[in-house]
Amino acid sequence: MSSAELIEQYDAIWRLTQKMLEAANQAEWDRLIELVQVRAALTDTLMKQENEDLWAREEQFRKGELIHKTLSADKEIKMLTEAWKGELQEILGSIGAEKKLLKAYETP
Repeated sequence: MSSAELIEQYDAIWRLTQKMLEAANQAEWDRLIELVQVRAALTDTLMKQENEDLWAREEQFRKGELIHKTLSADKEIKMLTEAWKGELQEILGSIGAEKKLLKAYETP
């Protein structure tokens, strides 16, 4: 695979990451999971085809730029999912407390 084709794959990974960030911002967790799976498969394929000897200086720069932007977006996604995880834990905790209260006041 040529370096130009590999750059296209890095760009596709970046575009998927942007969609992942959009899904996380909109709290579309199922969509986020689907996109993560698609991106993981694409990344796996890319890593199997990667060859450092192919890269011209300009392409190396573009590759680095795409990787940096992807990692930056990943950091934002992680922050959003961590916040959602905290909210979910609170909700589950309150449901658990509510169940305990109901059980305590049940009539035998």
